[in-house]
Amino acid sequence: MGWRGPGPGLVTVAASLILSVLLARSEAVVRAVLRGNSSSVDFADLPALFGVPLSPEGVRGYLVEARPANACQPIEGPRLGNGSLGAIALIRRYDCAFDLKVLHAQRAGFEAAIVHNVRSDGLVRMAHGYDDLRHHIAIPAVFVGEAASQDLRVIVRCDKSAHVLLLPDAPPCPDLDCHPVLAAAWVLGRALALLASTLMVLRRLWLWARAWSSRTAATKTQPGQKAQVRTFTRHSDLCAICLDEYEEGDRLKILPCSHTYHCRCIDPWFSLAAQRACPMCKQSVASTRGSSDSVTESCGDEDPSLPGHPPPIWAIQARLRSRRLELLARAGPRPNCSTTSLGAAENVLSSSSDGSPGPS
Repeated sequence: MGWRGPGPGLVTVAASLILSVLLARSEAVVRAVLRGNSSSVDFADLPALFGVPLSPEGVRGYLVEARPANACQPIEGPRLGNGSLGAIALIRRYDCAFDLKVLHAQRAGFEAAIVHNVRSDGLVRMAHGYDDLRHHIAIPAVFVGEAASQDLRVIVRCDKSAHVLLLPDAPPCPDLDCHPVLAAAWVLGRALALLASTLMVLRRLWLWARAWSSRTAATKTQPGQKAQVRTFTRHSDLCAICLDEYEEGDRLKILPCSHTYHCRCIDPWFSLAAQRACPMCKQSVASTRGSSDSVTESCGDEDPSLPGHPPPIWAIQARLRSRRLELLARAGPRPNCSTTSLGAAENVLSSSSDGSPGPS
């Protein structure tokens, strides 16, 4: 049995897991507050593995660039005119251990430290380099990418009242509008799940319909059911050549086209016609002569006046006229058809049949 691939349920579960991973919040965030708390911008970060953790309410302060920028040596303290908020140092990565940079910021009077990456936006977990130093660090520290550090510098330079807030967790987004890519992925996942469910339902319905039609066909073909009885009626009870009704004992010839004639009428027709064909539908009889000899062969010596050679045309016309006169006589008296006229016509026909020439 071939592999059928994952089912719709498995596809839905996988899509849900992928979306849950994509929608997972970052561990921490650096929020830049602008225009007197009227607006803010958030940047993702990773807290350090040493020092004190961030408090739930976070750490708020003005952002000050370290001097020197790498803080591998003791740095200058913050110069703030307003003492309501503390200062947070912005330090460049490399040249020395992370714990040494943060310790220099702590000794300079900063309440927290933000270490940024160089030529990369990747986030790393800052680990300590010296066991004896990490026990002396009492301020929190986070790590951000280079693009975030550049944006923070621009915000501080453009808005003198702007400050930053270090939060331990990213604030929940009220809807997926905060993440357009994730919103598109969520819509796509829902559409795929709906499509898979629809296909499964349609496949079930198709299998059910096919099984039902198979059962219906089997029921119709089961043996032992009562046979249907129909009354057979002939389309015509008259010979199309002589217009005489068929009577018991008449020898009939049924052509391959299912048209029926008297043998005494169709044999002269075939003997005179250049091509053996049905008088009504003109279907050729010679093409099927080999397979239906019993149907198309002559009726034999029914007419002794035809000893092996075709009769003259005036004899055949006289016989047909005789038949028509008989039918008119059976139908009853008519104004223009009397017994005397019928008898005279019969005498003429009988004299014609004896071999004398017919009337001119």
